[in-house]
Amino acid sequence: MKIGKTIMKGMMLLILCGSLGFVSDVWAAETGGAVRESKGQLTAEDGIAQERTSGPVSPMAGTGALGFRSAAGASVLSEGSAGQGEIVIRMVGDDLIHAHIFRTCQQPDGSFLFDQLFEHVKDDIEEADIAIINQETIMVSNPGDYGDYPCFGTPEQIGHSIVSAGFDVVAHANNHTMDRGYGAIANTIAFWKNNYPGITYLGIHDTPEDSKIRYLERGGIRVGFVNYTYGLNGFRRPGGREYCVDLLTDGGIEAAVAEARANCDLLIAILHVGEEYVYQPTAYAQQQVNRFIDLGADIVLCSHPHVLEPFGMVTTPAGHTGLVYYSLGNFLSAQQKVPTSLGGMADIRVKKIMGDQGSKVEITGYDLVPLVTHMHGPLITTYRLDEYPDELAAGHNLLAQGFSKDVLWNLYTAITGKARQ
Repeated sequence: MKIGKTIMKGMMLLILCGSLGFVSDVWAAETGGAVRESKGQLTAEDGIAQERTSGPVSPMAGTGALGFRSAAGASVLSEGSAGQGEIVIRMVGDDLIHAHIFRTCQQPDGSFLFDQLFEHVKDDIEEADIAIINQETIMVSNPGDYGDYPCFGTPEQIGHSIVSAGFDVVAHANNHTMDRGYGAIANTIAFWKNNYPGITYLGIHDTPEDSKIRYLERGGIRVGFVNYTYGLNGFRRPGGREYCVDLLTDGGIEAAVAEARANCDLLIAILHVGEEYVYQPTAYAQQQVNRFIDLGADIVLCSHPHVLEPFGMVTTPAGHTGLVYYSLGNFLSAQQKVPTSLGGMADIRVKKIMGDQGSKVEITGYDLVPLVTHMHGPLITTYRLDEYPDELAAGHNLLAQGFSKDVLWNLYTAITGKARQ
């Protein structure tokens, strides 16, 4: 967004402890050593979350097996606004608000102010024509619904700071959407409608008539959005309100995407899918990404693993091509593993080109800007890795686990194939 622009239900949660085959010796890859192959297990569509603050991390697989046409060859890192008929789209990953974070952001009068979470990347967000965030935790107004893992509930004041930071689009369909029941979904929607009707929220609905599609127009380019999640951590949508969260197992996806494709210049699918703490997309994640590209999505932006995964132009077996970010990692969390402190900001440039046969929209550049969650004492905030001060890195809470800027840069390179910026 440019400056000046406009109760929990029955619980069926099962927690997996050590059953996913994770290993602890990941540091060879993370410190520049050999990259090993991940098992790449298929994730169940209604799998179980591991977003505790100290989840495990898997070894990495090489990036070459995914068939990217170019994972790093179209780097742009655009600065400021694009030209006429050209827009910049940016998205950050999981805004995972653990209790430590909202308690730290609580003010003396009992209210909450979350601006500190975004202040060091605010310029990048404001410069984008369309800025997107995956709000991993549902927004609630009742203090009795505030919650940490495994059932999150975030004070709704997070929404004020999301808008103040410059975000235009908020994705809400994820495995934690039902953590606090349908009432929290209705609360989140009411917050946006009552306070910021211009904000585009995705993936949740308060009526069956509400479309699964949203549109925004910037720079003469009409952008369509859809947002789906693989599951809800064992929760079920309430009877008669199955419309409240968009799932990848829903019927009618093909029709919805076809409608969106027919009514926009550029179609973005935001999918919550994959396996947590694994650096490679699962077979199921790749299947779903290919599905949406074949249906007409130009860009597929994914979240859920809490670590980075590869990105680039992908051609499906059916011959369709789209730009894919398999995981943007965490934007911010209180997780206590070094790899989960590394996230990324998708940076995409799109241009409308006029010709004799009419106009067409092309992706003219793309990049993945590494982000780092800074933790020092109770303070948690996020920086761009290339702007992260050495003196702050020297005081990071995870130093004893091997945290350093060099470790993060090496991990970024090993996952994405991109050199240190």
